[in-house]
Amino acid sequence: MEEIFEYRLTKLDPISGDHIDPPSVAIYETLLTKDSAGQPAAGLAESWQVSANQLTWQLRIRRDAVFHSGAPCDARAVLEALELCRWAAGPERQIWYWDPVDQVRVVGDDVVEVTLLYPCPRLPVLLWGTHTAIVNPDSRLRHGEEFGVTMADGTGPYRLVAFSPDEVRVELSQQAQAVARRGTPSTILWRSITNPAERMNAMSLPNVDVVRAPTNGSQTPELDSSWRLDSQPESSQIYLALNFADPRGFGDRDIRRAVEAFVDREELVQAALFGRGDARRSPVPVADEFAHAFDPQTVPALSHADARSTLELLGFTRGVDGLLERDGRSLSIDCVVQDTSVFRSIANVLGQQLMRAGVRLDFRFVEPFEDFYRAVESGPASFISKWLWPDAMEAIMGFSRTTCMGAGGGNWQGATTARVDAAFDRFLQADSHDALLAASADAQRVFMTELPYIPLCSETETLAVRRRVEGFGLSPRLLYPAYSQITTEDSL
Repeated sequence: MEEIFEYRLTKLDPISGDHIDPPSVAIYETLLTKDSAGQPAAGLAESWQVSANQLTWQLRIRRDAVFHSGAPCDARAVLEALELCRWAAGPERQIWYWDPVDQVRVVGDDVVEVTLLYPCPRLPVLLWGTHTAIVNPDSRLRHGEEFGVTMADGTGPYRLVAFSPDEVRVELSQQAQAVARRGTPSTILWRSITNPAERMNAMSLPNVDVVRAPTNGSQTPELDSSWRLDSQPESSQIYLALNFADPRGFGDRDIRRAVEAFVDREELVQAALFGRGDARRSPVPVADEFAHAFDPQTVPALSHADARSTLELLGFTRGVDGLLERDGRSLSIDCVVQDTSVFRSIANVLGQQLMRAGVRLDFRFVEPFEDFYRAVESGPASFISKWLWPDAMEAIMGFSRTTCMGAGGGNWQGATTARVDAAFDRFLQADSHDALLAASADAQRVFMTELPYIPLCSETETLAVRRRVEGFGLSPRLLYPAYSQITTEDSL
């Protein structure tokens, strides 16, 4: 089976890799998985129990679990792998989605126990997250920086054969071969094709079975009877972040609200995404389970007139070049952007919108993902980014919470918004579904008032799959299909 991926492929290490690509989902397992209804299901943990006070979760590891290297995947190995995931950024700050966790320990040979600081029904989000996939900690230690490149050691159905940024090849592991269904592909090849037109052309190749993002600008591929096209709102968001430490005063909420007033999200979706997206004015995209909890109309954006008045009251005036300026500093803003066709299109339309208001974004396009992340970590005046995550509330915390500045988080704009932080805390500590809905609605409302970053729009995800491939397709709020379920007519 061969799959075409729209980005260059990144290091296959859930702990230190800059992005989670489809091969990682085939190579590694998470303790829990998310079913089609968004509920936890068995993964590497075959069962779990929660204490009456909801502070202790015990997860029983599958007894026959073995890493691809042949080493047993017992509770000790899982504990060490989880601690690597938890403290990947260093001992001074655990990764943000671990914040409800007090400690993790082994109970017997096959049980891992997670103790919480407070009841947290959202713990499964941590345990099924792709950045909490279980690696062999001993192999990772031995191979160092080469882990995820020359060697990857997980318990998933496929083991790594070869890696490069342009293609990755895996083969069915010995353990998976013993239980594989008829038609399970013995090998999978992923090839990177970043050019949209070339991805469309790849559909004419007889060996290609799956093409991600099979569109070319405004064109949708014309599929013959051997192909089917899946489409759904993506669990993602493209956003504009303004550096709170910039001397032009982007830490002032009124400036951020005035800039946001000139963002036309509907135009972004229609002109930049060719209608394939959603213009929802919220940090939570329409695909998320909590999207319906908040009505964006309850926190309207400023009108253009009010935004201009706000900027005038703050001391901004139009210069001879038409740009707004204050204290000798104009709103000509360095803006780091991922260098992809989608981001170039978004940048072009957004740049025109803000220029009409006297704000110029000076774009600097950088290759995703490693180069882009290093660029935004250096503290540019602004950047346009995108998070891609199966659960929106946990994502927006990491990219906007005050405690997520620096190592352990993605708050590269240095947002410091106490009201947003408090709203996130209420969400994390909500102890029922109704409480989660209310806390999410409050968090979205406060977010759109404070604007730690400016949400722009979300894409529509598309996937072309040959009809000979079964068990493979898009599922709501899942990043990638489960490769353990695939069968093809051509496989043995």
